[in-house]
Parts: sequence; C-alpha cells; structure tokens
Amino acid sequence: RGEFDSTDVDYAVLVSDNAGAFNPQGGRELGGKFLTLKNVSTAVLRGNFELSDADNAKLNIEMGETGYAMGRYVYAERRYRAAMNYYEKGGMTGDPVYMKVLSNYGLLYSTMGRFTQAEKYTMQALGLRISRFGENDPGVAASFNNSAVLHYNLGQYNESEKDFQKAFAVLQFNKLESDLSSAIVLNNRAILYQALGRYDQAEKDMQKAMAIGETLSPTRKSGNRVKFFSNLALLYQQMGKYPEAENIYQKMDSRILDRAKPEYANMLNNLAVLYLLMNKPDSVEHLLQRSAAIFKTTLGENNPAYAKVISDLGNYYRYRGSYTDAQPLLEQALTIREAALGKHHPLYAQSQEDLAILFWKTKQVDKALPLYREVMSNSIDFINRYFPPMSEAEKTKYWDLLAPRFQRFFNFAVETSAGNKAILNELFEYRMATKGLLLHSTRKIREAIMNSGNEQLINDYLTWVDHKEELTRLYAFSKEDLQEQSVNLDSLESVANAMEKKLSENSKDFSSFYFTSITNFKSVRDLLKSNEALIEFIRIRYFDQSFNDSSYYAALVIIPGAPQPKLVLLKEGPALESKYSKTYRVSMKNKINDDQSYTHFWQPLEAELKGKKKIYVSLDGVYNQINLNTLKKGGTDYLINQYDFILLGNPRDLVIQKTANTANNTRMATLLGDPNYGSDKIPQLPATKTEVDSINKVLKLSGYQVNEFMENEATETNLKQSKSLSILHIATHGFFFPDVDKASWPIGVHSEYAKDNVLLRSGLMLSGAKVPDQLSPSLDSSNNGIITSYEAMNLDLKGTKLVVLSACETGLGEVRAGEGVYGLQRAFMVAGANALIMSLWKVDDVATQQLMTGFYYNWVKTGDMQKAFKQAQLQLMVKFKHPYYWGAFVIMED
Repeated sequence: RGEFDSTDVDYAVLVSDNAGAFNPQGGRELGGKFLTLKNVSTAVLRGNFELSDADNAKLNIEMGETGYAMGRYVYAERRYRAAMNYYEKGGMTGDPVYMKVLSNYGLLYSTMGRFTQAEKYTMQALGLRISRFGENDPGVAASFNNSAVLHYNLGQYNESEKDFQKAFAVLQFNKLESDLSSAIVLNNRAILYQALGRYDQAEKDMQKAMAIGETLSPTRKSGNRVKFFSNLALLYQQMGKYPEAENIYQKMDSRILDRAKPEYANMLNNLAVLYLLMNKPDSVEHLLQRSAAIFKTTLGENNPAYAKVISDLGNYYRYRGSYTDAQPLLEQALTIREAALGKHHPLYAQSQEDLAILFWKTKQVDKALPLYREVMSNSIDFINRYFPPMSEAEKTKYWDLLAPRFQRFFNFAVETSAGNKAILNELFEYRMATKGLLLHSTRKIREAIMNSGNEQLINDYLTWVDHKEELTRLYAFSKEDLQEQSVNLDSLESVANAMEKKLSENSKDFSSFYFTSITNFKSVRDLLKSNEALIEFIRIRYFDQSFNDSSYYAALVIIPGAPQPKLVLLKEGPALESKYSKTYRVSMKNKINDDQSYTHFWQPLEAELKGKKKIYVSLDGVYNQINLNTLKKGGTDYLINQYDFILLGNPRDLVIQKTANTANNTRMATLLGDPNYGSDKIPQLPATKTEVDSINKVLKLSGYQVNEFMENEATETNLKQSKSLSILHIATHGFFFPDVDKASWPIGVHSEYAKDNVLLRSGLMLSGAKVPDQLSPSLDSSNNGIITSYEAMNLDLKGTKLVVLSACETGLGEVRAGEGVYGLQRAFMVAGANALIMSLWKVDDVATQQLMTGFYYNWVKTGDMQKAFKQAQLQLMVKFKHPYYWGAFVIMED
C-alpha cells in the first residue's frame, strides 16, 4: 500500500507531436496483475471478502490504474468512478488517495482527448492538495505537471510553461531533482519547447531527463525510456539531425516488445515522417497505416493522437498527388481536432491549412480561400496569445515556426491572383501584419515599460540592461578563460532571458497594444496623393507540395484609387541574390558603369509608376542591399533624378505616422567623431573631424545644444550616457563580418560567441579600439572601444529624430526575409531612433564629410529631412559623378 499511495502515477508523460498524455507505467507484467485484480474484484462482489469503503475505493483505484496503463480506458473510467463514489459516500474527500483518484481521472480524460472533463478533475485535485498539504507537497508537483500537460494539450502554452516551473520548484524543495518525477517534468517541458521552436532548450531538458533515467533501476525506467527516446528522436528530426533520429528509432524498434501500444504507434508515426523528410518514401505509407491502426484500437477514432497520424497520412497522399485518398483523411482529422481541441487550437489551424493546400492544388480555390482566411486570422491570434511572456530570442524561435505558414499563403495568393485580384489586398494586409514583427515587438515592449510610470517595472528594465552590459564584458573571453575565473556564462544568459521574459509579460499590463493586427489596405492607399505610389517588396520561398531552395520576389505596387495592388513578379530570385547583386556591388566598388542592375532590379516596375514622382518603398531581401537611387538605364539619368524615394520599414508606418508622434521635441544633439583608436593598425579618419566640426556649427546656429566628443572623448561611455536627444551623429569606422573566422578588424567579442550572433559581428569603433592581438579584455569594464550592435540595442534613444551612422557598411548585416537587416540598422531602431542614415558599402572619407555637412545645412534650412538628404546627394553629384561617392548612404524612417 506504501507503493500504491505514491504519486508517481499522477505524472502524465507526453509523447512528442501528439496531443495527449500517456501513463508512465509500462511492462507486460501488467496483464497478469490485471487478471489478479479482476479475480479479487469478482470475489469481493460475490461476498467472499468483507471490505470497508476505503478498501473498496483503493481496490478500484488500483484496478483503474492498471487498466489505464494497459489502454483499457472505458474500464478504467468505470473503476475510477466507483472509487470516487466510495470516498464520497464515506465522507472521505479529504483523504490523499481521493485526491489521487481525481488526478488520475484528469489524466485519463486528457489521454482520451476529453479535455473539458480533464481540466475539471485536474484543477480539483490541485486545489485539494494545496489546501490539505500546502504548496510544497510532492503531490502538488504531480498536479502542477498534470495541469501543465493539460494546458499544453489545449494550446495554452504560456500557462503550461508556468505550471512546469511551479512543478520544478516543488520538486527542488523536496530534493527530488534526481527522481523519476523530475525526469517526467523535464521530458514534458522539452515537448512544450519543441512546440514553441526552442530546440536548444528542449534538447537540454531531454538530455537531463534521460540522464536521470539512466540512474534509476530498470524496473522503474523501462516504461518511460521508450517515450524519452522517442521524444529525443523527434526533436533531432525537427532540428534536421536525420541520421541521429533514425538511429534512435532503429534501436527503439528492436527494444519495444509490446507492439500494440500507443507508444509504438507514435514511434511508427514519427519514423514515417522522418523517412519522408529523408526522401525515403517507400515505407512511409505502410508505417503510417500501421500506426493509425494501433491508435484506432487503443485510443479510438476520436483521439487527437489518431488525428495526428491520419493527418500525416493524408498529407503524404497530397504530397504525392493522390488527392482523392488525401481528402477524406484530412477532413476526418479536422473534425476530430475540432471536437477534441476546439477551433482556436494550433493543431486545428494546422488541419485547416492542410485542407486549404489540398483544395489549392486541386484548383478548388473557392474552398481553399475561406479556410485560409480562418487559418491566417488564427495565426495572428497565436502571435498575440503566445508573445507576451516571451523574450526576444523566444519570440524569434516561435516566429521561425509560424513564418512558413505565411510564406505558403503568399504563394497561394500570388498563384490564384490571376482569377481573383481581390486576394492581393489580403496578401498586402497579412504582409503588413507580419513584416518587422520581431523588431516592432521588441520596440513596443520597451516603450510600454518606459512610458508605464511604474517605477518598479522601469527599475527592473534598467537592471536587465545592466545585466546585458555584464554579458557584453564576458563575451570578450573564451569559454576556457571564463571557466578559470569560475564564471558560468550559460547561467548568466539564462538569468537575462528570465528577466526579459518577466519584463515582457509585465509590460502588457501597462499597454493596450497587440503585438500585431490587420491594417486595412484602403487606409494605406487613401493616404497616397495623386503623384505618389507605394511599393512593398516580398521575398517568397517557392512552394509546390513543399518548399524548395528557390525564391522569387513579388512587388505590390499601390497607387491612389486602385481597388487592389498591382502585382509585379521578379522570378529570378536566386540570380538577384547572387550574380546580379555581386555585379552591382563590384560596379560600385570599382566605380564602373552599370546598366544591367537597372534592368534586373527596377525595369519590371517602371510601367506601373507612370506619372508618379514620390515613391514610398518597403524593402525585403536583396533589395536591402541596393540603393535604388543609384540605378540607371543606359543612355538615361539615375533614378534619383526621376523619383523621390522614401524608405519605410513597413507600409503601415504611414498610417501610424498620422496618429502618433514619438519624436523628441528637444533640440539636443550629440556628435562623436575622429576617435583616437590607440593603434597605428587602425587608420585614423581626419575628415571626420572636419565633418563633426562643420555639423556642430550648423546645428548651433540653428539653436541646437550640441555635445561634441572628439579624439579621446569619442568613447563608449560618452555614447551610452547620451539620452533625450533629437540627433545622434557618429563618424567613425563601422564593421560587419558575415564570417567571423575571416574577420580582419577588432570586434571586442570572442569568436565562440560572435559566430552564432550577428549582433556581435557588427558594430562601430570608438576611442580605444584595438586590433585583435592587442585586445586585453577586462571583467571590470566593457569600454573597450568597440560598441557592437548587441550593445547598441541597449542605448536610450527613445524619441530620437535621427541617428546618423557616418561610417562604412553600417547598413549591412544578416538579411532576414520580412524582418530587415540584423545589425546596426536593427539595433538603433530598437534603441528608439525614428530615422536612420546608414551606408551600404565602404565610403570615401572626403565625400562623406561633404555629404553630411550639406545634409545638415539643407535640413535646418528646409525642415524636411528627406528632401534635405536628397538635395545633399545631388549637390555632391556635381563634383563626384559616380554613385560610389554619393549613393552609399540611405535614409530609412520607422
């Protein structure tokens, strides 16, 4: 009875990629135990034994648990109900075992996919255990785990993560970190992390769970090791580690003795999907059919696990073009998921999209479109539902999971637009809703915190910034150096991530914004004047039955009065991003004539822009690396003389601009230039002294209060202390390294960290910068003369009208489709800049000085930033004809 009253059985064990819990018990010996219990039960019913209500209840619980572990769910349900009746009849609802049967009831219904009933009993058991035994009882940990699993199954991922954290806290309090219970909770949290795209965290949890399993006796670990191995295999599968996943599945196949259990069906399901990904389709159909048959027998046709496997089978048929076989399976999966999970669950949305793709590929657009509309609307809801408690890194990983759905919709809209032009409005609207999503989210949270008036929240934010500054100092050291100094960088990064999550969640209480929403096409179009147009560039991965390595660009051209955007396709995506882009950069670097770039990057759009002068442009992909002003058709003038280009981060910025003004009205400017790098290996930039002095005079004459930092004063410290500015101008060397191993300039960060984080591979050099062999990092200071993009994100530039990065290649970085350029550009936008001037290639020192001086003179004279910048470029063209000199810099407004 001591074993019987343990809480182990209360721990639901998740198996990857199936909504449903599987009981932790296992082993063929359960069959004999079941028969023994059944005989005892029969004897009791015949009057051969006299048992109390408590004994009757416990007998029924054990019979129910054994039946549950054997997959006899209807029988288990009857036994649990009988046990509850005995306890309630005897007035024993305060007994720990009564709480146990409630918890078991919740697990049973969760496994059966009856989540409404599961929630009722799971929460009832949790409440009773806390009130009876306090929050630190091991049984409470079991209930928190079960609640977390339930929330996971319901698609309530934020609540699930919180419950797992509570379960761990209880287990740690009871020093159970090496117990099976901790392994189960780690396993379950790993699956949650998989669902959110956090594969690195999931792998760590799975490895810990398996390590605990290795230390336990074979009789206790056998049932769960199969599940743990299966989950790790699927994780490797999702991470693209196909050989590792296949190796685990092959080992499991030889070890699983009972091949009629859900665990084996789950393994077959996942193995089939793996073979499809590995382009080994021969056995896929057979594996999925076997898996479906086992799930149907053990769990029934209404279980989410059965829906998962028939969904995979339907998609397999769709993939190979067997549409008549695919449709009934996909429709059945949708019906099951609607009944078991509801219409707002991620798996229901997935089934809707599966059917939408099927109808798309069978030319039934009238059926595909309404499904896709629901899918896209739900996907926007998922972003707003799951983002609040996430750090930026976690948001990025979740968006990486969700973004392919939007890419598939873009393909669908483009392909079907010939027969339904109105769909281009929806394409444009969903594009606006998701473009720059992560940048917008990070900036909005920061603004919400700083504008909240909540001193504690603001102090927490500043503490987090200080913590990130500490990490910056440590990134200059190798991992070995940090180990010698007893510094655990992983732990410090985890603390920073936890602090950011807390800030993100708390900030929503002080802001009414959604992370994203739909901006109506008409509201943007109606802002355009008769001589204006807007172009939205979209880089689209080509999707047929699946994605391939090719891409193309869709340009949506919006003009006043048009009922929908005009679609212009640039189908040579790979060529644009490779040889044509290279031709453009080489022509700029070598100052040679280039008529071809105009043909490839602009000519297809020209016919749609007749009579238009002012063109708002929202860039994507390779277009972030092209200055449209510098393109020229043979025998004609540069585009700078034909159009007034205004670069936007997102077309909806036009709408937001009409309703909000976040710019700082103070006339404060900080200018940094001509740093003393402290090394003869880094060339000085004497023209930057002339540049800064000239700008200083212009601004002071216009009434600005100017702080000028030159030579030894052009330091990180002075830059980081600059706040409440209207203008920030930095004239120095900039850097961006696509490959850190080939870096020839100082970056102030050890390559072990920089290679995995582009924000550590781009930055600016200030006073005291050193070349790599002269670097002597200190744990006491991050003022090493290098400010990386990672550090620049922490600057307080809220409301700054303009940041000018007067340096080489400050506009370069890692281009991510739909999210812009990860580097200095992103960092200063996150920090609060309303507009940014940056460069696309290595600039000429003297030409840059003249361009910047001319720009400020024009700006204070006219008050129009965009016109002033263009005028300065045209003035420079008089002296320097080639765009290498006047076209390196671009201006972008948020």
